[in-house]
Amino acid sequence: MKRSNIQERKLNVIEQLIILNDEEVFKKVEALIHSSYKKPPLKKLTKQELENRAKISNQNIEEGEVYSQDEVEKISQNW
Repeated sequence: MKRSNIQERKLNVIEQLIILNDEEVFKKVEALIHSSYKKPPLKKLTKQELENRAKISNQNIEEGEVYSQDEVEKISQNW
Protein backbone atom coordinates (compact mmCIF):
# COMPACT_ATOMS: atom_id res chain seq x y z
CA MET A 1 0.00 0.00 0.00
CA LYS A 2 1.37 3.41 -0.99
CA ARG A 3 1.85 5.73 1.97
CA SER A 4 0.06 9.07 1.57
CA ASN A 5 2.01 12.24 1.97
CA ILE A 6 1.31 14.40 5.00
CA GLN A 7 -0.84 16.91 3.08
CA GLU A 8 -3.14 14.17 1.79
CA ARG A 9 -3.43 12.73 5.27
CA LYS A 10 -4.28 16.14 6.73
CA LEU A 11 -7.02 16.64 4.14
CA ASN A 12 -8.39 13.19 4.91
CA VAL A 13 -8.55 14.01 8.64
CA ILE A 14 -10.24 17.34 7.90
CA GLU A 15 -12.87 15.60 5.79
CA GLN A 16 -13.51 13.15 8.61
CA LEU A 17 -13.79 15.96 11.15
CA ILE A 18 -16.33 17.77 8.98
CA ILE A 19 -18.75 14.83 9.16
CA LEU A 20 -17.98 13.98 12.79
CA ASN A 21 -21.00 14.49 15.06
CA ASP A 22 -19.77 12.86 18.26
CA GLU A 23 -18.95 15.62 20.76
CA GLU A 24 -16.85 13.36 23.00
CA VAL A 25 -14.69 12.13 20.13
CA PHE A 26 -14.26 15.71 18.92
CA LYS A 27 -13.15 16.82 22.40
CA LYS A 28 -10.57 14.02 22.45
CA VAL A 29 -9.25 15.04 19.04
CA GLU A 30 -8.98 18.67 20.19
CA ALA A 31 -7.16 17.62 23.36
CA LEU A 32 -4.76 15.45 21.39
CA ILE A 33 -3.99 18.27 18.96
CA HIS A 34 -3.41 20.77 21.78
CA SER A 35 -1.20 18.37 23.72
CA SER A 36 0.97 17.75 20.67
CA TYR A 37 2.06 21.39 20.32
CA LYS A 38 5.72 21.66 21.07
CA LYS A 39 6.29 23.48 24.30
CA PRO A 40 9.63 25.07 25.08
CA PRO A 41 11.43 23.35 27.91
CA LEU A 42 11.14 25.14 31.22
CA LYS A 43 14.34 26.57 32.62
CA LYS A 44 14.92 26.04 36.31
CA LEU A 45 15.89 29.27 38.00
CA THR A 46 18.61 29.37 40.60
CA LYS A 47 17.95 30.73 44.06
CA GLN A 48 19.95 33.84 43.14
CA GLU A 49 17.88 34.41 39.97
CA LEU A 50 14.65 34.13 41.96
CA GLU A 51 15.92 36.53 44.60
CA ASN A 52 16.98 39.03 41.90
CA ARG A 53 13.55 38.85 40.28
CA ALA A 54 11.88 39.41 43.63
CA LYS A 55 14.08 42.45 44.36
CA ILE A 56 13.27 43.96 40.95
CA SER A 57 9.56 43.30 41.48
CA ASN A 58 9.62 44.94 44.91
CA GLN A 59 11.50 47.92 43.51
CA ASN A 60 8.93 48.28 40.70
CA ILE A 61 6.10 48.21 43.24
CA GLU A 62 7.79 50.86 45.40
CA GLU A 63 8.25 53.07 42.32
CA GLY A 64 4.61 52.63 41.29
CA GLU A 65 5.50 50.74 38.14
CA VAL A 66 2.50 48.45 38.34
CA TYR A 67 -0.63 47.68 36.31
CA SER A 68 -4.17 47.25 37.58
CA GLN A 69 -6.07 44.07 36.76
CA ASP A 70 -8.14 45.98 34.17
CA GLU A 71 -4.97 47.31 32.50
CA VAL A 72 -3.46 43.84 32.31
CA GLU A 73 -6.63 42.44 30.77
CA LYS A 74 -6.67 45.21 28.15
CA ILE A 75 -3.01 44.63 27.33
CA SER A 76 -3.48 40.86 27.05
CA GLN A 77 -6.33 41.31 24.54
CA ASN A 78 -3.75 42.56 22.04
CA TRP A 79 -1.56 39.45 22.25
